[in-house]
Amino acid sequence: SNCSKYVIGDQRNETWQFLSDSTGIYTNVLNNKKLTRVFQAKYIEDKILLEFKTDSVTKNSVKMNVVLDDIKNNVIKGTQTITGQDNCTARFSVELTLPQKK
Repeated sequence: SNCSKYVIGDQRNETWQFLSDSTGIYTNVLNNKKLTRVFQAKYIEDKILLEFKTDSVTKNSVKMNVVLDDIKNNVIKGTQTITGQDNCTARFSVELTLPQKK
């Protein structure tokens, strides 16, 4: 990362919900049960591609792209790239697992 907002070793724990309706496929990202962003999603060949961009009036513009290309029954892995307003870039490894039954 060369963005001051993200540091090496930074970890996030979020809930991702994959949904589809008549408008398309998307992914809701929740943190502490609050919706933080909605990715537009595409399934191409054997990859899931997610894209999020803040709107043009947002002060701190951010663009996020996720490529999920290691898809197995119990875990999905990939890479998330975040581009900040000063064209700084942060890259995260993403690992999605099914929620644990309580």
